[in-house]
Amino acid sequence: MLNKKAFSCPVCGFGQLLEPPYDKSGGASFEICPSCGTEFGYDDATKSHAELRKAWLAAGSPWWSRVNPPPPNWDPAEQLRRAGLKE
Repeated sequence: MLNKKAFSCPVCGFGQLLEPPYDKSGGASFEICPSCGTEFGYDDATKSHAELRKAWLAAGSPWWSRVNPPPPNWDPAEQLRRAGLKE
């Protein structure tokens, strides 16, 4: 049985990423967060996670992915709170 570890998005706090946004050496995963749409190593190459979070919040905190639906009862404010990130 494989150990499935989930990772958190540093932008929106989504805690079910399949890969860490960055590895131990600082290499980007280029994974796209289904919650906020941040592509690690691309979107955050020119903007900070705080700036990306602010833009996501200003847009109304929409669920980004059209392929992967949000978890049941998904609440972006609660997601941020649980991750210890500021709205």
